[in-house]
Amino acid sequence: MCDSGAKLSPLALLQLEEDAVTELMGDLHIDGLTAMREYNAMWVFVKNAVQVFQRPAWREEYELRSFVSGHSAAKLLIDTELWSMAHSKPLFHARLELCALDLETARIRKAATVGVSDDMPCEEALPELSFTRFPRSSLTPLETVKVRATNLDYCSHTNNIEYMRFILNTYTAKNFLEREIAGIEIHYGNQTFEGDEIEIFKHSDLQADYFSLVSNGKTSVDCFLLWK
Repeated sequence: MCDSGAKLSPLALLQLEEDAVTELMGDLHIDGLTAMREYNAMWVFVKNAVQVFQRPAWREEYELRSFVSGHSAAKLLIDTELWSMAHSKPLFHARLELCALDLETARIRKAATVGVSDDMPCEEALPELSFTRFPRSSLTPLETVKVRATNLDYCSHTNNIEYMRFILNTYTAKNFLEREIAGIEIHYGNQTFEGDEIEIFKHSDLQADYFSLVSNGKTSVDCFLLWK
């Protein structure tokens, strides 16, 4: 889970977040497998915003937790915090927005129909986390990748983490030694499947790189990476 600089990689940050969210939803009995087996639905990621304060180094101890920070008729918000045990400070904050889709109609389901009750307890949201609107700029094509079997999740869609893997692989290892990531935001659109080809487009300014991943003429993911 470490990069060539022996720190937790940006990809691993998202993997930890996804693991913590999945475990929390399992404890609340609203996880993806429960939604599929009991409600004929699936949870999908809509948006994810991550603030990176400091990436932990190899063997550094940390504490990870997720909690529900809000929910509405159709949306569920889950915040995640990675905390340094040695330095008693946050390493990253993240906010994930999810919704449930009906497996037969592919339409958004009300959260109450997949186990989210009106009285589900919520904790105070982590500060300074919000979703932004992506700028409309001309994007330069970078490369095309193909979705393979190991990129899929249990619903046979491309796993959310894999889109970030495709994006991070457009950089060199040297980039992550010379620059430190400060933030990630991902907006998920149309899903992709095994065999689909995904075109990766990019636009950069002084501090951020913007990406758009397009498959079959439709945007699957919009993402930006903010650098310190």
